[in-house]
Amino acid sequence: MKITFYGVRGSIPVSSKETQKYGGNTSCLLLEADDKILIFDAGTGIRQLGEDLINDERDIYLFFSHYHWDHIQGLPFFKPLYNPKRTIYLLSHYLADDASTVFKQMVSPYFPVTQDKIQAQVTVLPLQNNGRLNIGSLNISTCALNHPDGGTAYRIDTDEGSFAYVTDSELLPPKTVSTTWEQWVRFLQNVDLLVHDAMYIDEELSHIHGWGHPLVSQVQRLARDANVAKLVLFHHDPKRTDKQLEAILANTQQWIKKQHPRCKVTLAKEKDSYQVT
Repeated sequence: MKITFYGVRGSIPVSSKETQKYGGNTSCLLLEADDKILIFDAGTGIRQLGEDLINDERDIYLFFSHYHWDHIQGLPFFKPLYNPKRTIYLLSHYLADDASTVFKQMVSPYFPVTQDKIQAQVTVLPLQNNGRLNIGSLNISTCALNHPDGGTAYRIDTDEGSFAYVTDSELLPPKTVSTTWEQWVRFLQNVDLLVHDAMYIDEELSHIHGWGHPLVSQVQRLARDANVAKLVLFHHDPKRTDKQLEAILANTQQWIKKQHPRCKVTLAKEKDSYQVT
């Protein structure tokens, strides 16, 4: 499996010299495995991904964590949507059989190109009742996010290894709990590569408790408890500069070295790729 980042920010895209190193596009990453193309979320990063896939004829599987703006706002700019020779499968717990949910942003007066301009064959791919799905040799399982309006985390298991994508999920929410700490630990147990939302730090808790995002310190503990092999901190706060992100990384690496030394920790960075073998 090869995972490549195209968008790493949360909430809103940013562009400044202080954010150039890690990138300013919102959530989007590409997974290539078993000659399959899987895309996770359609933030602004999916525009460049569409350019990179323009000559690729393989079917596309597009997985949504949820439908807040920063995870869908790049979709109208995804060029394969306008190619009649392409087939795109959409996957989410919340789509049911209706793909129009994610295209409602493409209406007047909010966007000039409407849904009827889409030429690709777009189909909703349903999950099984247990929240699982197989695509070729890829075994896909899901877990509910602790986030306003809900959402879905994904885990991909193959003969090569395992990958999990968890964004916009408050690990210890103040109110409704869709997935408990213990359930997260079981879902992520022994995963080879975990991409996890790490948007906030402890000092910010009083202002953001209930917004649906975890603290970095909580993600650290989860990586230890679930015996994660590699952790990539993701969904960076748009106000966070490159230097501030690197300070968070250094603190996390220091903590992990003491508490869970087999785990490697990095920061999600646009166009960085990871191989799971």
